[in-house]
Amino acid sequence: MFFQTGSPIESSPNFASGTLYFGNHQGTVFAVGTNTQTKWSFATKGAVDSSPAVGSDGTVYVGSDDGNLYAVGSDGSLHWKAATGGATTSSPAIGPDGTIYVGSSNHDLFAFNPDGSNRWAFATGGPIHSSPAVSSDGLVFVGSEDASLYSITSDGALVWRFPTGGPIDSSPAIGPDGTVYVGSLDGIVYAVF
Repeated sequence: MFFQTGSPIESSPNFASGTLYFGNHQGTVFAVGTNTQTKWSFATKGAVDSSPAVGSDGTVYVGSDDGNLYAVGSDGSLHWKAATGGATTSSPAIGPDGTIYVGSSNHDLFAFNPDGSNRWAFATGGPIHSSPAVSSDGLVFVGSEDASLYSITSDGALVWRFPTGGPIDSSPAIGPDGTVYVGSLDGIVYAVF
């Protein structure tokens, strides 16, 4: 089986509650059932390279190259959109308290409340294509093209910055002991604890 979108797909699919969510270069976000039938589609004004995140209530959060983060309801209707100031290829992450974290090419990591209001923005020294990872205690980890991995509190304060030998486009992973793993364009995978 296959599903034709008519445009290249860089967005990694997310599967939740029997539905596959993904975007394409034409800027469309799709919700597709396991029978390959479209449940809904939602148009943004830029390519969607970001992988959607799905909240506990079924809301789909996804970034677009049009410089916005979108919250789309489980029926395909727009709940809200929030400006990120630049292309949003970073995939959103949802924290334990429902906060949505996403990076932007304007160098900022954003934290949005579930209603779309901006909690804070943390500036790094380069564009963010890395997708944030959130620990069970609410720490946020994200890489930047300034060749650094950042640890940030849920209130937007810097905990630490770890320099690598090259830009970081990959997304960090958190091990069971809290060690953070991330790859860099310098060809090295780092373990930071």
